[in-house]
Amino acid sequence: MTPARRRLQAALISAFLLTVQSCTFAPDLSRFATCDATGGCPTGTYCLTDVNRCLPACGEGRQCAPPISGEDEDAGTEQDGGTTPDSGDADAGAVDAGTVDAGTQPDGGTTPDAGTAALSLESNLLQGGTETVYYAEQLQARGGTPPYTFNAIAQLPAGFSLGTGGLLTGTPSRAGDVFFPVEVTDASTPVKRASGSLRLSVRPVLRLAGPAPLADAPRKNPYTETVSATGGKAPYRFALVPEQSLPAGLTLAANGGFEGTTEQEGLQTFTVVVTDSDTPPQSASRTLSIALADVTAFVKLLSRGVPDGRVGSDYAYVFQTISGTNSFTWSIKSGALPPGIILDTQKGILSGKPTVAGDFTFMLGVQDLLGSTQQGYTLHVD
Repeated sequence: MTPARRRLQAALISAFLLTVQSCTFAPDLSRFATCDATGGCPTGTYCLTDVNRCLPACGEGRQCAPPISGEDEDAGTEQDGGTTPDSGDADAGAVDAGTVDAGTQPDGGTTPDAGTAALSLESNLLQGGTETVYYAEQLQARGGTPPYTFNAIAQLPAGFSLGTGGLLTGTPSRAGDVFFPVEVTDASTPVKRASGSLRLSVRPVLRLAGPAPLADAPRKNPYTETVSATGGKAPYRFALVPEQSLPAGLTLAANGGFEGTTEQEGLQTFTVVVTDSDTPPQSASRTLSIALADVTAFVKLLSRGVPDGRVGSDYAYVFQTISGTNSFTWSIKSGALPPGIILDTQKGILSGKPTVAGDFTFMLGVQDLLGSTQQGYTLHVD
């Protein structure tokens, strides 16, 4: 091997092992043919035994021929025209990928502010109300820019009004769901708007239906009578108001049934309270009375009144009578029962489900084998 070739080999080996800063310079020689088994190479090339590749026989005094068309020239193998090895300038392909500064990524905290939240009504469901009971509710909104202004965008239910500050007031006349079409606007520019149909669930008011007064109590004879309730939520629980009492010998059960035997003279008045099963529960009270009645051989109507009814609710009442035969026939002599209510003419029972509200007056007649009697009643239906 000539001295020039030795110097070229030494330069290439030196370049092959050259370390630039923290990187090892490793030119890609795969494009050159491999040496044969004896270390031979084609004319114009020689074998670089360290890598077993046939390199061009050029370098000192002349330039190497350009690479074959279509092959990429390795920037790292280029030599200058002199005998000085490649200066070791970093090959563009040898840049360590790890030198990219991760800190150049966008800061996650620079996300633009989403802006003011959208305006909306706080809820479409209002706090529950009770029929015939005054109602007041402060409407609420969220988002947008306070203060808010509230307006009805259609006719409100009868008896209700809405202030611009959002105070809804009124007295619901019937149980069921009531809807309020409402719009709220804010103080932003331009003005934001939101609307909705607010639902108010109105529960039926609880009432102690009576009868009032209660049926007379036959002297020294078993007494039965039943008070009832309308509205609210069944089942109901009845009780005397504290520190009040019934005629001696009579009791009141939690289901509203009076029973017992009494000899107490005169008319006794007391107050009964009924509580329903709703949450929260409702309570209602009513003053009732019982009078003592003498027993005769002829038929006698003991019932002084009938309980109130409610449209759409079940109704039942048993008329109380006494006579020597205990075999009766009942009839409506005049007037009329509320639509939906009928009289059992053999048992003296009113029953059904009223369909019309109002006061209905009728004359009830009862007859046994020894005689007959009649009495007027008014049945009130809410």
